[in-house]
Amino acid sequence: MTDRVPAPENVPAPVHPDSHIPVARLLDCAVEGSDGPIGKVDPVSEEVAPDHIVVDTGGTLLSKKVLLPLWVVSHVDEATRTVHVPHTKDHVRDAPRFDRDLRVTDPGYRARIDAHYAAGQPGS
Repeated sequence: MTDRVPAPENVPAPVHPDSHIPVARLLDCAVEGSDGPIGKVDPVSEEVAPDHIVVDTGGTLLSKKVLLPLWVVSHVDEATRTVHVPHTKDHVRDAPRFDRDLRVTDPGYRARIDAHYAAGQPGS
């Protein structure tokens, strides 16, 4: 695992910086929060790589895709194909909805995403 994702300025560094692997290897992995399953890494993540992934929070009526910065990932278990984050299911699901257009046209979109996760960092 030699690929490292640089942490944005003014944002906490990942708990385990060596845990990051190429986004292509994370596709369809389960995403596990501090209190249980959150969803799966969506294939659209290849469009937002290398510093973010898209998580489909699942469900039929309540399905939502959210952008998740890779600096948030605390551990990737390649044996179980699970991405672990130190946030609750609700915190991740409360993140701004992934918007294909905003990520390109709104320069503050990723900053809002990063601020959402920085505010929910354990110990903050």
